[in-house]
This record gives sequence, structure tokens and C-alpha cells, in this order.
Amino acid sequence: MENRSACFHIIHLYNAFVLPPPLVEIRARLGLLGLPRAPLRKRIVRWEESPDPWLRRGFLSHALTEIVAPGPGGGLLLSAALRFCDQNGLGLPMALIDGTDSFDPKSALAGPMPFLLWVRCRLPREILSAADFLLRDGSFPLAWIDLARLPSRELRRISPTTWHRFGRLAEKKGSAALLLTPFPLIPAARERYRIEASLSLACLEEPREALRQRLQLVPLRLTHSQEPGSSAPLTWSATSLAVQGGEG
Repeated sequence: MENRSACFHIIHLYNAFVLPPPLVEIRARLGLLGLPRAPLRKRIVRWEESPDPWLRRGFLSHALTEIVAPGPGGGLLLSAALRFCDQNGLGLPMALIDGTDSFDPKSALAGPMPFLLWVRCRLPREILSAADFLLRDGSFPLAWIDLARLPSRELRRISPTTWHRFGRLAEKKGSAALLLTPFPLIPAARERYRIEASLSLACLEEPREALRQRLQLVPLRLTHSQEPGSSAPLTWSATSLAVQGGEG
């Protein structure tokens, strides 16, 4: 594990089959020891400033959510999730499993994020090992698993039973697991969305916040109501998780 001035925590998983052991140390640094689980089926990562109702709705805890990102919108959604995790200094702990070692912290992070665990991978087996380990541990309320740049043939080789196992782990341990894919792939996903973003070459000159406002989610599979819910957001503090209101 590498720690760069506490900006974030990094685990390199190149050509390895299991994560190295210092997760207890990471839990302590991120303030994860002894925290209660998120309430069942409540929504986190609600982006209240977004014009898109589905992004304002947020994503389910205790479940896998698949985000189909055939274009460049996945990186913008990740930066929005990171911004949410850091809003108001709340510091929602997040694990980023970077499937192709393509995450660029300089462009994605506005400043130090000591609650972020960045797991750098290059091979599918590394991604699956990291996801299994972190979901089984259950310390991170949000796990972002980026599969969007992996070759389709490699993704299709992954057994559906793997995704169902991950779904059971997320449900048991309480994580909200967001899986970014290039096409619909995850049979165990409780919800599935497709990212749409009106982007062109001219957009490269726009600030990132303006680009994030262009993000839209198209629901492909939903849980509960077919419309964006009105439940109040899950709020995070260093010592507790609380829900104000909620979905049935």
C-alpha cells in the first residue's frame, strides 16, 4: 500500500490474486472501525444539484447497481460521486476498483480525499479479487467498480455466478456497489441505468462542473417505484449513519 501525503490511499494489485493485508490499518485511518451499516435499501450518493431526477434519486445500499457507460460519461459520473463523498467535509468512505489503471486523480480530485481507497488493477482476475475482498469485508459504504474499458470478450468470460455472489455480499454487508460497464452485463444488478451525456469536442473547453450538469441516466431496470423517489438522503457522519425519511 502507498500513501501520498494522505491525499488518498492506494493499493497496487498488479499480477496479484488477493489484496495485501493492511485493511485493518486502512479502516482505522478512514474512521471505519465500529461504524454501523447503512439501513437496508436506502439510497446514498444523491446528487441534489443535478438536473437529472435519477441522479437526484441516488443509488441503493445493500445492492449492486449497474451503470452502462458506452461513452465518456462514466468518468464524469465518477467525479460527481467523488464530489458527493467530499461534500460539506462529510467524507463518505469510498473504494474505487480501477479496472484498467486509468483513473487520473489530478483531473478527478479537487483536493485531498483521505477517505478514498484507490485499488489499481490491470487484469480481470485482479478486479474480481479486489471486489470480492472489499464487499466481503463490508467496511466501505460505497464501492465503485470500473469495468468500462475492459474488452468485451474478457467481460463475457466472467461467470454470472460471480456477480450473484457479489450481490449477496453487498446485501449482507451493506455496501452500495456501483459497477460501470460498457454494455448490460450484470444479471445480479438490482438496478441498471445507461449514462447519456451531450458531449462534443467543443465541450473540452467547458469546466468539469458544467459537463457534469449534462449527465443523464436512463433507467433500464428499477427497484420499487418506476419514478424517482422522494425519500430523504442518507446522511453520513464520522460516528453514525442516519436516514431522514425513506422508501418502503
